[in-house]
Amino acid sequence: MNELKKLIRNVLQVVLYSGWYRWVRSWDKTRNGAPLKDGITAVVSAKNEAYIIPFCLESLVGVVDQVVCIDNGSDDGTLEAMNAFKDKFADRIEVDILEMPNALLGDCRNAGLDQTRYKWHLRWDADMVCRTSGADDMKLLREKVLKDDQPRTIQLPRTNLRGDFHHTRKNLPAIDPGEPILVRFGKDIEYVEHGKFDVIRVPFYYSIEQESKRYYFHCEGLKSDDNLIYRRQYFEWREAFNKYTDANRPEEVSDFEIFKIDWCKREFNTTNQASLKWRFQREFCNRLERIDKKMFGDYPEGLKHELANNNMRFEVVFKNGKPYSRIDRSDEKMVGYTPTESDLEWEKSLPDNG
Repeated sequence: MNELKKLIRNVLQVVLYSGWYRWVRSWDKTRNGAPLKDGITAVVSAKNEAYIIPFCLESLVGVVDQVVCIDNGSDDGTLEAMNAFKDKFADRIEVDILEMPNALLGDCRNAGLDQTRYKWHLRWDADMVCRTSGADDMKLLREKVLKDDQPRTIQLPRTNLRGDFHHTRKNLPAIDPGEPILVRFGKDIEYVEHGKFDVIRVPFYYSIEQESKRYYFHCEGLKSDDNLIYRRQYFEWREAFNKYTDANRPEEVSDFEIFKIDWCKREFNTTNQASLKWRFQREFCNRLERIDKKMFGDYPEGLKHELANNNMRFEVVFKNGKPYSRIDRSDEKMVGYTPTESDLEWEKSLPDNG
């Protein structure tokens, strides 16, 4: 069935794109009707990503032509980092900055589509850093896609880091096929919520391609404890929210603040912020393992200077030879935290880290 759908997509791509959309409907237009330019627009939505976002944005210089930065209500310096990036690279890349405090993630991404001025759309998360040298240099992908502007989505594999720069999640693929994050722009594409996540919806005649090269690292776990907790709460809330209609949705699901309190009690049996973060990190690190450096290959150029830092912000710490917890050197309240008797009692519920 999947092969049949793929064949139908490829046929429709030729017929509809070449015979209708391109010539009759003026395909190459922005949302406001201006001609699209050759190149790539990256849309980066972020909330409290001040640590990783400078690496993220600077890795895009030379890869894309426009970056739409969307701040979702940060209070940690993320917006200031976006503005600093714009000032620093104003002569090399177009940068648009939008402020959308507490908007849904899908709404942020759709706002980015409204600002797109180039033929290709790259959904670039704030914790992604692309390679800019060697055989997996993302500029090589740029050259490839700009030679052919047929309507299609391109799925890019991910290399996943968790906790710090040296660990990933065990029992899950350290390298996975990724998602279709590079898409030929058209006015009919949009982001919609599906379960807990937002996904891009494209016309049926778009073909689907899968890249084999690993052009970027996904630094998904290099965030503050507060941010990691918030993200988990947010995505679980959206999944619960979308299971109901507006008419029958219970209050504890309708209201995010109520949901967060219930979540803390349900998942970690505490609403005390320090205990919550300690318990979260114990569970988080209980699932980590060291990366396989041969499999991961070279780090992106933009991260190599940080890797040489002997006092990096995040560091997974071991106990009895196993990942036990994580230091965040910017979180002064937690650096010297001593777990309570209640924390240690809760810890007994964790599965063995063997």
